[in-house]
Amino acid sequence: MHELSIAQEIINIVKTSLPDGHQKVKNVKIRVGKLSGVLSDSLKFCFESIIYQTELEGALLVIEEIPVQIKCNECNSISIIDDPFFQCKNCQSFDVQLISGKELEITEIELED
Repeated sequence: MHELSIAQEIINIVKTSLPDGHQKVKNVKIRVGKLSGVLSDSLKFCFESIIYQTELEGALLVIEEIPVQIKCNECNSISIIDDPFFQCKNCQSFDVQLISGKELEITEIELED
């Protein structure tokens, strides 16, 4: 379960990103690509479990799931794919490049007013 170590690293990044005399953290927003290997539900569970009795207690982890998106090198179309075959939906070519789906990034730290 590598989601636990990822949750811990998210917390570490948030803590070091906060200004001195910071307010309480309300939300931590992240983007998780479908090919990142991260299970969103497990990550959320781990995050909620380890923020107990820390300065992030009560903060919510808001996860935006990023679909797998490819660009065809033959017809230049962009497709979102759900199956394990990286094939252009327009021309059926396998000559494609991955343009999204591997993300794992913090996009926003929202503080309470």
